Amino acid sequence: MTVIGTLGVLLGAKRIGLIGKVRPELANLVRTSFFLSPQLYDELLLAAGEAGG
Repeated sequence: MTVIGTLGVLLGAKRIGLIGKVRPELANLVRTSFFLSPQLYDELLLAAGEAGG
């Protein structure tokens, strides 16, 4: 069995067209008690093709 975390689900959802952008979903998560490092945040946006904006 493959385990995929929350960030992997977001990235996968974008890749198959279920969501248009990862950035707003990440912003919503960070506004809650969800923690991720600034480095991981940047890496995820890079992987999603949304870096630098």
